[in-house]
Amino acid sequence: MLSFPEKIAFIFLVIISFGLSFISFSKMFRSITRGSQAIDWNRALKNISKGLKVFISQNTLFKTRPLVGFIHAIVAWGFSLYLLVNIVDVLYGFIPNFHFFKDHFIGNIYRVFVDIFSVLVLIGVAYFLIRRFILNDKGLIINEPVMLSDEAKIGMRKDSLIVGMFIIIHVGARFLSASFEIAKNSDDAFQPAATFVSLLWSNMNESNIILFEHITWWVALGLILGFLPYFPYSKHAHLFMGPLNFMVSKPKSSMAAIETIDFEDDSIEQFGAGKIEHLPQEQILDAFACIQCSRCQDACPAYETGKELSPSAIEINKRYFLNNHLSDFANGLKLDSSITDIALTEEAAWSCTTCGYCIEVCPVGNEPMLDILRARQDLVMMESKFPQEAMETFDKIENYGNPWGLSPQEREVWMEGKDVPLMREKKEAEVLYWAGCAGAYDSRGKEISQAVVDVLKEANVDFASLGNEETCTGDSARRIGNEYLFQTMAEKNLETFKKYKFKKIVTQCPHCFTTLKNDYAELGADLDVVHHSQFIGQLASEGKIKPKAWLDEDVTYHDACYLGRHNDEYDAPRDVIQSVMKDGNLKEMEQSREESFCCGAGGGNMWYEIKTGERINHNRFKQAADTGATTVATSCNFCNIMMEDGMKVTGNDKTMKVMDIAELVAQGIAK
Repeated sequence: MLSFPEKIAFIFLVIISFGLSFISFSKMFRSITRGSQAIDWNRALKNISKGLKVFISQNTLFKTRPLVGFIHAIVAWGFSLYLLVNIVDVLYGFIPNFHFFKDHFIGNIYRVFVDIFSVLVLIGVAYFLIRRFILNDKGLIINEPVMLSDEAKIGMRKDSLIVGMFIIIHVGARFLSASFEIAKNSDDAFQPAATFVSLLWSNMNESNIILFEHITWWVALGLILGFLPYFPYSKHAHLFMGPLNFMVSKPKSSMAAIETIDFEDDSIEQFGAGKIEHLPQEQILDAFACIQCSRCQDACPAYETGKELSPSAIEINKRYFLNNHLSDFANGLKLDSSITDIALTEEAAWSCTTCGYCIEVCPVGNEPMLDILRARQDLVMMESKFPQEAMETFDKIENYGNPWGLSPQEREVWMEGKDVPLMREKKEAEVLYWAGCAGAYDSRGKEISQAVVDVLKEANVDFASLGNEETCTGDSARRIGNEYLFQTMAEKNLETFKKYKFKKIVTQCPHCFTTLKNDYAELGADLDVVHHSQFIGQLASEGKIKPKAWLDEDVTYHDACYLGRHNDEYDAPRDVIQSVMKDGNLKEMEQSREESFCCGAGGGNMWYEIKTGERINHNRFKQAADTGATTVATSCNFCNIMMEDGMKVTGNDKTMKVMDIAELVAQGIAK
């Protein structure tokens, strides 16, 4: 098809494009290597099947926004197909009379797919451009007071327009080129759309058809050559960087798990991440993988209640900061910009409840919550910049062993009248019952602990409690950023555990559950930890307890983030609730299970208040009230506290009540 001069020109442009692309791609990857904690590329190669699965299936797009996800998947599949199409078109241009498996069923299938997906991609991209630039879909907008850099505000729209128009012109030109080829030769039943368009050229003379076929071929392939060097600067990089993100991801004990700092290592000069190069290489890769879809903020409790935090803005700000300093950063220059200047404000860092929604729904495997946790470590341990209430919480945990600041000797007050066995007396038990700080000191928490004990006794479980020997797990300290205090508390508890023999730990606090099970595992502990919803469910299924079905009203269940998203347990609490329901229904809130909305207490927010915007627990309780249920069931002491506060503030305390699932079962046993 191409003349000899055209072939020489194309080869020349390919050399230039590939050379410039090598420079821009190398800058991107050298920028990633500026981070701490080097990526294990051997692990990435072993996980290539995982990356291919994400790339081919596009299954991560369907976690939320299924319709938009499906349209995006069609565009992604079509564009992926065009990787082959472009190669075939180059061969068509360079080899006289070349046709891909001409008169063969493989070639026929190929042409049908290309024809169909060309039309679908054009429609899909047109939809996305209309959605962003004409409809101004609020799901793509990051509202104030979130910090979004000026570069990001301009760059997001410009980049979306460039990418969108590139795809439309590239695919459109190739589609027209096929139609001119058909007009030159004859109709093709395996290219119905292109054949239909070719009718427009039926009255055009052959020389003009050949000319336009050449022009559209050059536009389609020339755009590819022109776009390749820009690719690393574009959000379109997510097409490959997203699957790569899944390939390099390290196995984690939980989504909130971050590396344990060795405070005995004097060579460590930086705790947490104060600058972008302090982030692990995986977290820098996140910025290049970001698709800028803002799914992560759809149910972010901080963003949805008008605070300064958007997990989407974190990645987008990182990306445009890197774009603007890519050469300097790739070449190792130190940039005097802190994370709280370029990615998020300090208040935004403290607004995160570590609910994990942003990690759960991200279609490219980004983990903005971990950026926040590392930024907090820097603010706490390097800069000493944190809310005053957090300082008071640290002092209370360190001096009293609990964030309430109450005497350790009061830990056993909740046991009065319950004859709770103590480990210091038994020395050995099948189950160590861990009440937790809230279960020992909060007034409602005490009632929940007593209900758990009633259930354990009814089932004749061999259990005991640590009582006054129990101390804070360090969950709040770690989530707020005080890693040193967390490790101090963990060491105390692990030393206590060594004194006694037990097989299993049961706790009603998902925060204690996560910390004992996952965070302590990072310190070398091997503990079998079970949440009370799981344990009670097991007791019921084994017939060791037979609570009566007594609940004759509608119930709605609030998913605890640290039980659900952090530990993938959604069914056990619901099964327990169903076991005591006589009449009425279990009604789901608007946001439940994987898409549940946080109560607002996680990430240390239980102990300090961000006054910007609406209170998170008030927002959540309104969702509970909207179900029409009269009972809100919880499976977390913190959630119980926050939901009861929301119930009172929203004026529903006369018609609704909040109960832990253990209390529901205990009442069924007592009847």
